Amino acid sequence: MSSTNRRTRISRRTAMALVTMSVVAAVAATAPSMANAVSSSSSGTGHAVTQTQNAVSASTAPNLRVKAANGVTYQYRRFGHPSAGSVPLVFLQHFRGNLDSWDPKLIDTIAAKREVILVDNVGVGGSTGTTPSTNQQMALDAIDFIDALKLPRYDLLGFSLGGEVAQEVALRRPWQVRRVVLAATGPQGGVNQRASDPNILQHSLKDNPGPEDYLFLFFKNTPTSQAAGTQFLQRLGQRTTDPDAPTSLATRDHQLTAWSEWGITDKSKMVRLKSLFQPVLVADGESDILMPAENSHLLAKYLPNAQLHIYPDAGHGFLYQYAVKFGTEVNTFLDR
Repeated sequence: MSSTNRRTRISRRTAMALVTMSVVAAVAATAPSMANAVSSSSSGTGHAVTQTQNAVSASTAPNLRVKAANGVTYQYRRFGHPSAGSVPLVFLQHFRGNLDSWDPKLIDTIAAKREVILVDNVGVGGSTGTTPSTNQQMALDAIDFIDALKLPRYDLLGFSLGGEVAQEVALRRPWQVRRVVLAATGPQGGVNQRASDPNILQHSLKDNPGPEDYLFLFFKNTPTSQAAGTQFLQRLGQRTTDPDAPTSLATRDHQLTAWSEWGITDKSKMVRLKSLFQPVLVADGESDILMPAENSHLLAKYLPNAQLHIYPDAGHGFLYQYAVKFGTEVNTFLDR
């Protein structure tokens, strides 16, 4: 099959998935199982957690909801195989991403060894409220969600914009955050983080981005990386029930403002990283056009306890191109 035909087929399947997403989300909103998972109290939260322990796949884990003290109802998925002494790993998603944007292969690799929690932050996907325009407020919103689940201790994995938020959460809750994974992200005040290339902006800001946009933005322009990107897009179609709601254009615009403000070059901001003392795994693709890998090098330089891994022949979506390898690396790092 030619590359053009393959992308066309993916595009049609993606379009159908988006249509199905809207219909299923509307039905799920009134389903008894979803109603049972909604919680605005500690007892309700406990019920939701118990309900998800037997879920074994990112493609089948149910959507859960919990109401936090800030009045926001967060949509999330919680599942996996916790071991004795382990803590949950909370995932914070990239620009415009929702629960369905995570690669099932990556998540299932990690969930085979620990409990994972995927969340839509405020105003994203199925969560209520209005997405803020600063990473600092996004971090406070993420903390409200974590507090609603009553997690005394946890690890964080932040991808891209989510990695920026993860840094802020770790700085604000040092007594709770045990370890941090920062994927394809950078420090506040880093270099070349403000997407100004017209071609990048064109692909990033489309009202309805398609497979060709993901392949351009997330994967290197080589046959091997592009092939891995196509496989990733096909894996996203594995989930056929209980999909998340699409991310709105208002959320896109607010996140873009936060991302742009974070990326204003200012070396004085990086001094704050000296206070992020937890062990940190920093990783990126060597050809990341959205968050150049030089920012990962800066993180590794300024963080007191960091290890760095740059993946070859890969871009922003290196964690999906190397889903099993990176998932295994994450588990090894968190198990130390």
